[in-house]
Amino acid sequence: MQIKQSFLQIDYTYPLHEPYKKEEILYFDIETTGFSPKTSYVYLIGCMYYKDNSWQITQWLNAEPLRESELLLAFSGFLKEYRRIIHYNGSGFDIPFLQKKAAAYGISDPFSHCESLDLYKLILPLKKLLSLESTRLKAMEKYLGLEREDTYSGEELISVYSSYIGRLSYERLVSQSSAGAGKSSSGPSASELESTLLLHNLEDVKNLLPLSGMLYFRDILTEAFLTDSQLPVSFQFPEEQGLVLLTYQLPFSFPASFTVLCPLKERMSLKSGLEAIEDMEIKAVFTGNTLLLKLPLYKGTLKYYLTPPSDYYYLPLEDMAVHKSVAQYVDKEYRKKATPSTCYLKKDSLFVPQGEAYLEPAFKKNYADKITYIEAGRLNAMTPKELAAFGSGLLTLLKNNYHL
Repeated sequence: MQIKQSFLQIDYTYPLHEPYKKEEILYFDIETTGFSPKTSYVYLIGCMYYKDNSWQITQWLNAEPLRESELLLAFSGFLKEYRRIIHYNGSGFDIPFLQKKAAAYGISDPFSHCESLDLYKLILPLKKLLSLESTRLKAMEKYLGLEREDTYSGEELISVYSSYIGRLSYERLVSQSSAGAGKSSSGPSASELESTLLLHNLEDVKNLLPLSGMLYFRDILTEAFLTDSQLPVSFQFPEEQGLVLLTYQLPFSFPASFTVLCPLKERMSLKSGLEAIEDMEIKAVFTGNTLLLKLPLYKGTLKYYLTPPSDYYYLPLEDMAVHKSVAQYVDKEYRKKATPSTCYLKKDSLFVPQGEAYLEPAFKKNYADKITYIEAGRLNAMTPKELAAFGSGLLTLLKNNYHL
């Protein structure tokens, strides 16, 4: 069994160790000759860990398939020092594969003592939000602009491993034969094939660090993130662009730039004949260490609905509701008891959409509308804390739109 150790110069982008120490977490990935532990071998395991103020990788390469148990024992012994193991779809393949292999050799479950964290499962819910075509590891690396020196897929590497085993056996025979001294054959040497195998696995493991930065997209959608973090926020109101711009400075950087659209479209009954605001959308731009929310302006008339309707009368000619204490002075033929859908006051102004955390007075086009608006001028008077709460509500609206 070959053991190789590498030292990395790489940034730690996301605190996946918490609440543990960095020295207590381990990233890992395996290479196998197939999907079934009954008919396939695991021939390479790579682990990345933090030690002596640097990230390091240890790889175990099994050059003799029949000595697979030694590879498993080496990994199992190494893993005992760690409290959390991190992987990419390892809960779907790597971990159960090794558990079944260990059981077949009478080896205790290597993972029984530590916590498992699957980056794939954490990133998968972001697929629709960020319009990702795929969340496979190679696709995610491409989205993040992570360049690989390795050019092989895991499947293609199986034939490389077979060639490695064959070449290694051939070179051993040649070295043991005096008649074979000085002879060579075409094709890469065992050492070159070994380097190819190790490089693929190393890059798979190493790229889990920058890939973990994708979790910042998840974090920022948590309800209290903007308000709890006390972030610097700036407000711009370029009315000529028909937009309100809210920019939040974040304590971290996104690993890639994405723009997320949230349509402001109400579901309306075709029989209702209700008015509708023309289609608009909120844009959330995630780039660098900033979140930019672009809010559309609506110039027109919206309604403020009063409660409870039992305290009001609707005046059809004026198209408004008045309190019953005032309505008593209006002729009965010019007033009706208000219903939830007719109990409103109308206002002509410039509005911006708001999120799930309603600010009052909140305006709508129709009673059943889910999306509410506030007058745009109110943003001018908001404190940074209030703007943070306003942005948090918009992010909740965006999150709910994508069913996160």
